[in-house]
Amino acid sequence: MRSDRFNPFRPGSIVTPWMFVGRVEEIISINRALYQTKNGNPAHFLIHGERGIGKSSLMVYVDAIGSQFTDGDALARYNFLSLNIELEPDNTYADVIYKIGNELARQVSAKRPAASTAKAAWDFLKQWEVMGVKFNGSERQVKPGDLLDELAFAVEKSLSALGSTVDGILILLDEADKPGAKANLGQFVKIFTERLAKRGCHNVCIGLAGVSGVIRELKKSHESSTRIFDIFTLQPLLPEERISVIDRGLRVAEEKNGIKTDIKKEAAERIAELSEGYPNFIQQFAYCAFNEDQDDCIDLDDVLKGANNPQGGAIEQLGLKYFEELYFDQIGSDEYRRVLRAMSESLDGFVTKAHLKKETALKDTTLNNALRALSKRRIILPKPGTKGVYRLPTKSFAVWIKAVTAQAGAAP
Repeated sequence: MRSDRFNPFRPGSIVTPWMFVGRVEEIISINRALYQTKNGNPAHFLIHGERGIGKSSLMVYVDAIGSQFTDGDALARYNFLSLNIELEPDNTYADVIYKIGNELARQVSAKRPAASTAKAAWDFLKQWEVMGVKFNGSERQVKPGDLLDELAFAVEKSLSALGSTVDGILILLDEADKPGAKANLGQFVKIFTERLAKRGCHNVCIGLAGVSGVIRELKKSHESSTRIFDIFTLQPLLPEERISVIDRGLRVAEEKNGIKTDIKKEAAERIAELSEGYPNFIQQFAYCAFNEDQDDCIDLDDVLKGANNPQGGAIEQLGLKYFEELYFDQIGSDEYRRVLRAMSESLDGFVTKAHLKKETALKDTTLNNALRALSKRRIILPKPGTKGVYRLPTKSFAVWIKAVTAQAGAAP
């Protein structure tokens, strides 16, 4: 295995805008939202989907296109003041407001006009800093409602002071599912957008991203909060997009290494097939295949060795990062895993108990025990209102199980 060259693939990491592939429909729709917001008709969007489906990479790409980056003639070039914020599990309602205000202050400071004209225009930032000091103090003297008013005021003053130098303000909140109920994120976006509208601030676009449960959490916080968003559910990449991810990575490798690395058609297709279109899977399988290559041409053998290597192979790495606990740590019986393998053939589609009995050939008692135990641990999910019908929680879990099954079948 070579270690003397740059590997362009980034398993488990956000890809750069220059490496971004796919999501054409979503990008067109978000581009439309930015155009509407630029012209005084604010539009907001929500991106959700499974972990590893590429939500954060898409948010980084949106951040880039909102801030003058362009990836071809199809997209307009914008100049939004972009606030890219990642939420944390312990963030409260006030924390969310404070994070946005802090990032606004930083970004505005970078765009201040000449010093001779700046003083009066930027006095409001001092007021925000004072509010922040009080909020961060041990007594947390500022009420969240007052902090929200100050944020709306700061946004209004920022837009007024920046004038035509920006198209508006783009607020991107990634990992929006992490804080849960205590952040009251639905209430925040609903009230904040209303406060902005009352202040005549019509050039602010809000984008959220989170796992699929984020919609439920938003509604718990404020029933009508999701109505302000265009909602996009990210699906696995199409077969041709999966190949484009690999090709784009190899072009970056050639630029960095000064040596072209080719890939055989069947090798690229196997990576695409193994990944089932999950961006993090594509990156992991491609990364490991690239490491296995010894002659600057990735072939099918490199892909299979990279996938199946028991020490650092793609399947092992994906398991350790995402699925090991569900498939091994919480299950002591291979008979129970047999149920999961049978279910994985339907990805995350619902499967009947009768079908599982046929596919696994387990005794009724064993199958009943397996379904009961797997359901209790939330490793499989029963269909609401329908007895004896189950599904795996995510497609990505099913894809990994299928890869593990194929690996075991290929073992000598």
